[in-house]
Amino acid sequence: MEPEDKAKLITEIQGLKKNRVGKLREMGIPLSSYYNWKARYEKEGLMGLGKQENNSRKIWNRLTDDEKNKVLEIAKKHPELSPRLLAIKITDSETFSVSESTVYRLLKKEGLVEPRPISEMPASKEWRHKTKGPDEVWQCDATNFFVVGWGYYKMITVQDDYSRYPLASRLKPDETAFSISDVVEEAIENAKKQGHLQTENSNMPRFLSDNGAGFTAGVLSEYLRMHGIKHIFGKPYHPQTQGKIERFHRSIKEKVCLLVYCSPGELEKALEEAIKAYATSPHKSLANVSPKDVYEGRKEEILKAREDKKHLTFEKRRLYNLGGEKWQETTLKVSN
Repeated sequence: MEPEDKAKLITEIQGLKKNRVGKLREMGIPLSSYYNWKARYEKEGLMGLGKQENNSRKIWNRLTDDEKNKVLEIAKKHPELSPRLLAIKITDSETFSVSESTVYRLLKKEGLVEPRPISEMPASKEWRHKTKGPDEVWQCDATNFFVVGWGYYKMITVQDDYSRYPLASRLKPDETAFSISDVVEEAIENAKKQGHLQTENSNMPRFLSDNGAGFTAGVLSEYLRMHGIKHIFGKPYHPQTQGKIERFHRSIKEKVCLLVYCSPGELEKALEEAIKAYATSPHKSLANVSPKDVYEGRKEEILKAREDKKHLTFEKRRLYNLGGEKWQETTLKVSN
């Protein structure tokens, strides 16, 4: 209907003393449409009855062109990063927020992402006795590395269960109680350097390990007792208990074992770089915060900053996609 016809209809219906609803139904006009026309006519006159732009079908949260270009630019500079890590990097370093799924869809559309591999079957969904903060439980385990001309070496690691932060990790010629004690001592020193376990009344973490010969030796038991650390053992043939440190070792091997090392020094340097990258990379299980930030108590601060940036980004996109002139005014104000 033309605006003049709508205005004439509104006047006619308002002139009826009764049976207005029946008249509208007889004409096939929904009540919601009539009252919408009436409200716009009373507010804006004949101009309000013209064709209205349907903003409800617009996607207000669509990425701006600049945001799309920036996502693609960063993705091309860092092809080694997954969509999840790209989303976190962009959110933390740029002026806007973006989700993992949005990055994945954009990269897939541009042919810049490979199909995801078939997920591996996990040993168990979750550990029933979850830690609630750093230094409640430290996991410790060892894994093998081969050095050409030197033989096998053991990398012994102490990892905080809550934050997954590797407190100490050293390459040792064996897995004896003495080697394990050295790594635990370094873990305690590193924890104290970061402000943990400072006072004499501080509760020492429980020490979780498997039932290997080095872990069940009396030397290690006596060392842990002197430090007030309670030793707990995982159930035999049940690797799920130490799934976090097992996954840590696998992640390190996936990076380090791509090359052949001819001396322990070369291997140690590669391990240090891989461990540093692991500790500072966002982890999905930690709400996409790095183990180092979680252990140092910055998790809530980072999540709050991301949430604030997310809300600001939503508002800017709403203005960009629906606001028209308001978007340009807002952009000028921000730039000034």
